[in-house]
Amino acid sequence: YLGAIVYRFNRRFNLRELPNRLLVAAIVMGPCSRASIRSPETAY
Repeated sequence: YLGAIVYRFNRRFNLRELPNRLLVAAIVMGPCSRASIRSPETAY
């Protein structure tokens, strides 16, 4: 159990993979309107 938590924590801060993960997240998310970005009620 602790090993899984450590794996997830360390994976967040892998600087080599960060640009690729950011690009994939942007592609998967798709376009968003400005109103949806600024709206505090938006839940993802």
